[in-house]
Amino acid sequence: MNKIEEEQMVQVDMFIKNNIDIMESVRMKVIRLSNQLLVGNFSSPHAFTFDDGSVLDAVSDYDSMRLKVNFNETVVNDSIIRHHENSQYISTITLDFTLSEEVKWEMEMWHTMHKHNDVDIVLCPLPMIQALRAEGYTEEWLINSPFRAVRMKDRILKTVSCNTFTI
Repeated sequence: MNKIEEEQMVQVDMFIKNNIDIMESVRMKVIRLSNQLLVGNFSSPHAFTFDDGSVLDAVSDYDSMRLKVNFNETVVNDSIIRHHENSQYISTITLDFTLSEEVKWEMEMWHTMHKHNDVDIVLCPLPMIQALRAEGYTEEWLINSPFRAVRMKDRILKTVSCNTFTI
């Protein structure tokens, strides 16, 4: 490769890096609540409405699917339940959760933002918090991280607390 080609490759690399930075800044949205907390949405395809009226937008369907934890099902009972003349086959399962590589990578991104004071709380699905615990992350680590699950303030209005979160 000659010098001109090398310079063009550097320019292409910079262009790609800048576009990735732009894509990340668009995708990783953060809002400021009335209590001044900066809150982000890790992977929910649904918007969050807080009890102060603030709304945190949903992530894209693509990102929601990409950032799912792994669901591990174990069948504990298979049986037939009889209702009148109809027979219904049901399975009873237990669930546990593990973190995918995509989730771990995304966690690093949010953790970096947290270190730079760009986000205080990152709302995650409760199975992700359970997977973190199962994989050995301690309560102390969780408390010092931005990762939290929502605490519903009102189930009927579907509002989320802006000052109480779950680990």
